[in-house]
Amino acid sequence: MNISFTPDQHALLDAVDRIAQRHEGKATLGASHFEESAALQADLEGAGVFDAAAMEELGPVAAAAMVQRLARLPQCVELIASALLLPLLATALPRPCAVLWDQRDRPARWLPGARAVLCVRGNRVEAAPLTDDDVAPLDSPFGYPVGRLRAPDALAWTPLDIDAQALRRLWQLGVAAELTGCLDAGLQAVVAHVRERRQFGRPLGAFQAIQHRLAQAAVQVEAARWLTLQAAFTGTQADAATALAHAQQCTPTVVYDLHQFMGAMGLTLEHPLHRWTTRAKMLRADLGGAQAQLRALANATWGANEKAGT
Repeated sequence: MNISFTPDQHALLDAVDRIAQRHEGKATLGASHFEESAALQADLEGAGVFDAAAMEELGPVAAAAMVQRLARLPQCVELIASALLLPLLATALPRPCAVLWDQRDRPARWLPGARAVLCVRGNRVEAAPLTDDDVAPLDSPFGYPVGRLRAPDALAWTPLDIDAQALRRLWQLGVAAELTGCLDAGLQAVVAHVRERRQFGRPLGAFQAIQHRLAQAAVQVEAARWLTLQAAFTGTQADAATALAHAQQCTPTVVYDLHQFMGAMGLTLEHPLHRWTTRAKMLRADLGGAQAQLRALANATWGANEKAGT
């Protein structure tokens, strides 16, 4: 794997990083287990960075890297549809946009406050505009706003002429990118904690067992980051399934170790760790979880050969 960002991609990611840094210190901790940032969403839309995936000089690689960076913020914004799906649709849809898979009436993150919804059922892709009255917010332990459509069949659904399989691949890519960003943010927070927290007269990070487990977590997260960028670069179904399968598979172990070394502090509202790990737990189950991605990888790798009789 040999991926390096172009000057245009570097410029975009620098701009995204500056926006993220402006909002990083504005997180309101202690009030809720998640914080949806309309101000951050507005800044990103105003800067035009969500259109990167549709630009030849930037493309999905820059968009995936942008999602990884923004997912490291304690605040959350709708990223996957905005950065990877909507720029490539022929029909313009307003942001934020929620996405439903297989069923119109299933709960989904970002439905509360969404201005549009996409639904993918088999090979059929359809979209509908939303108002706040169309959505019933749900209580959720995860770090996102979650809701359900009140009367899904009553919405003004419009069929879209778009390849549902291509949409699924982009969603796999986006989930892998966001999940990687959440795990990376949690890991960096815990590394900073064990450097400062002392036990038995020594920093926690001086104990070899902790060093080894955090090093293993770092290897898993870095692998997830590069697999995601590889999938964005090649645009293949197999690479997208591989990236998401790896990110989803490593999540339970990484999250367990992060909370183990942060202690009870990581579950308090005053520390952002739980925001990243609860998001990660929800993303881990997306599209059927790692086992579904491994089956998709097998189909993408060997299914075509079987059909061709090779």
